[in-house]
Amino acid sequence: MPAMEKTAVVRPIKEAVSQLKRAAVEPLAADREPAKPTASTAINKQVFLRKFVENTLQQVKEGDLDEYQKLVKVFAYTRYQSATAAAAAAKYVDEVSPWILALSANVSALGITYRELVHTVFFSDWITAPNPRFVTRYATLILQIVSAHPEWVPQAMGALVRWFSFGARRSDTAEAPLVHDRVHLLVQEIYRTIPTCGSSLVAALSGAWPFRTIKTNVQVLFVRNTLQCLEYAEGVRRDVLRMVLNHVIQIDVEVQVELDDLESDSEDEAGGVEEGVFEFEEDANDTKHEKPDKEQDGSDAESESGSESDSDSESVVSEGSELGRARFNAKRTVAKLDALLSTLLTWLERHCQPEPESSEMTESTSRLFLVFLDLFDAVILPTFKSRYTQFVVFYLCAKSSEYADVFLGTMMGNVGEPMRGVAQDHVSSVAKVAAAAYLGSFVARAQFLSAPIVRSVVGVLVQWANTYLDWYDEQQAQRDADIDQQKQRTYAQALSSTASPQVEMERHIVFHAVTQSILYMFCFRWRDLAQTQDGGAVIESELDNLHWCTELEGLQRVVFSRLNPLRSCAPAVAQQFASVASQTNFMFCYAVLQQNRRSRANSSVDPRDNTQSPGGDPALQTRLDSFFPFDPMALPVSRQFIDGIYLEWRDVGHESEDEDEDEDAGEQELAEDEAGVVEQIVAMSISPVPPLSALPGRDFSSQL
Repeated sequence: MPAMEKTAVVRPIKEAVSQLKRAAVEPLAADREPAKPTASTAINKQVFLRKFVENTLQQVKEGDLDEYQKLVKVFAYTRYQSATAAAAAAKYVDEVSPWILALSANVSALGITYRELVHTVFFSDWITAPNPRFVTRYATLILQIVSAHPEWVPQAMGALVRWFSFGARRSDTAEAPLVHDRVHLLVQEIYRTIPTCGSSLVAALSGAWPFRTIKTNVQVLFVRNTLQCLEYAEGVRRDVLRMVLNHVIQIDVEVQVELDDLESDSEDEAGGVEEGVFEFEEDANDTKHEKPDKEQDGSDAESESGSESDSDSESVVSEGSELGRARFNAKRTVAKLDALLSTLLTWLERHCQPEPESSEMTESTSRLFLVFLDLFDAVILPTFKSRYTQFVVFYLCAKSSEYADVFLGTMMGNVGEPMRGVAQDHVSSVAKVAAAAYLGSFVARAQFLSAPIVRSVVGVLVQWANTYLDWYDEQQAQRDADIDQQKQRTYAQALSSTASPQVEMERHIVFHAVTQSILYMFCFRWRDLAQTQDGGAVIESELDNLHWCTELEGLQRVVFSRLNPLRSCAPAVAQQFASVASQTNFMFCYAVLQQNRRSRANSSVDPRDNTQSPGGDPALQTRLDSFFPFDPMALPVSRQFIDGIYLEWRDVGHESEDEDEDEDAGEQELAEDEAGVVEQIVAMSISPVPPLSALPGRDFSSQL
């Protein structure tokens, strides 16, 4: 082509824009202006713009970027760049609309060379435009680009999911639902058109995920929209739910870390003296009567600037201490955890409905449960300081007895067989101890479990413990025989071959965890394990002649065995078991407790303190002491999903509420404190006074 002809074809973009304005035939502008151009004029303009874009893209390959940069600026738009946002949006629609069709005609050429242009098209704030026809055309352009060039899918997904947290500002609240609907419609269409784009969606969500210190309402909006993706992108369900659980559990652990700091500071200020043993249950129950804050769901919980309320700030200043600031931070973190967890539970409630014709759960719900069970094993079970995230699985198990059976079987599988070691089971001792704790706490607290299931689980664990004792007795007999055969050994050598109490305890830590779970379950579910002589239900005032189920046979041997589980278990568990067993005439073991106290007092080293043992693992004993994973839910919004399926502590013989109120008057005052839920959790986290020793995370009364 001669140079003169080429110059005539390639015109400056300014001239194209001026001609476009003079033509005044843009379809959207026509909607607002009475003047209607002829069809031939509109066609000529569209042909001209299409040819202009084509030549501009060709110039980029030849090294001329002047017109290309101007074309990029046509699509650039940031919603908040002007004080008059509505006028700016209308102007953007008028200027960009003619170029959408022109660029659509050249989509096949938009390869990696035109990264800047494609990026600008994706990341423009077009989705907030007030004109729905414009939004539809723009979305079609993006869909055409990713369809013709799948390599642009990750960038497109990243540009779209960033809108998941739109609406955090109060000025955006009204239009946020419309923007979110537009985003999901386009993401859904991309996912339908390119089924292999699931990994790009997951990567985009991961890259845009808000950090856990970001404002609560931002995180709630993002999580809510992330979960909505699963309505049409079921192929990424496991990956998305894992990200959600990971995020929630990180905040859950952060709460416990802050509460540990509060516990330490409170002990310092109080001189290390705490009052009461049976504290937590009353505090937890008090939250039932609190009116949940409507802003707990995070939809409108924070101001646009992200600053806290004046009253909250003043409370921190007034307290003026490190403890006051810690309580303030803990309060915010607890509210954030409650908002996120309730968001997830709300989503589950909507997706876990039975078949309309029957009470059976749908196949999709069963698949969802299996996904959460797998994630529980991978994310929640290994996390020690998780306190509330596990209630997601608790809630799901209540939907069907089959789900509860599968969960119990999975935990029993993690505990493993009595004589199989870590190498054989491929499960660490810490995981075995955690699984035993989940078994005990789940059976103790799951109101929806029937008496036969409770008896079955108790029977399996009692049998497990007795099988372990059989193996232990054989090992001891073999060891004694070996000692008798080696007469040449000195007395000192014989003593050196005996393991220290700490090492001995760690060696049998899984046995002690299983036994503690049995004792814990007995304290809560003894009514399901007993019946009257004539086979009737237990009468609280007539406990002298109870008939105990056969599944408990062998428990007495476990309790009084040489391994002395009452010494190794959490002191509050041992104490409460002795109390309940005595009141129900099941077993009398106070003598063992007294002997253990004397032994501990006479010993310079507590056999339960693995930190003083060479090669000991403090994490094992800490988890055995303090890990009761289904302690009462104290989050005011989330607990509404749990209260109806949760079994609370009942004293043997049903002590009157008046007596309980008198005994726990101090705790009621604590529940009325302005710190609310934080104060209740702090009370749960503070250990009782001796002789029941201290539980690092909570005491048994905290579960009662």
